Amino acid sequence: LSYRWLLNEFPVFIALDKRRFVSQTNGNLYIANVEASDRGNYSCFVSSPSITKSVFSKFIPLIPQSDRAKVYPADIKVKFKDTYALLGQNVTLECFALGK
Repeated sequence: LSYRWLLNEFPVFIALDKRRFVSQTNGNLYIANVEASDRGNYSCFVSSPSITKSVFSKFIPLIPQSDRAKVYPADIKVKFKDTYALLGQNVTLECFALGK
């Protein structure tokens, strides 16, 4: 499967950069340091080259908040599920450090 995200309408796909990343493992969109320009409706576009089929998710609204008065304490949670791999095969592990 291949995952891409679009913003507001097709075919406006999100350009990946230092702030935005799409996991090709689970399809999640990660945005570090949300900006006002990130406001909009997001939809995940999943395609399968092997069966030449694509589907869109429902749109998910993102509304950035500018609440500078709130202070959030540092919060680090680590929860990994068990990962199994066959000997001699490749495995991909993903780790994301988010925040500013």
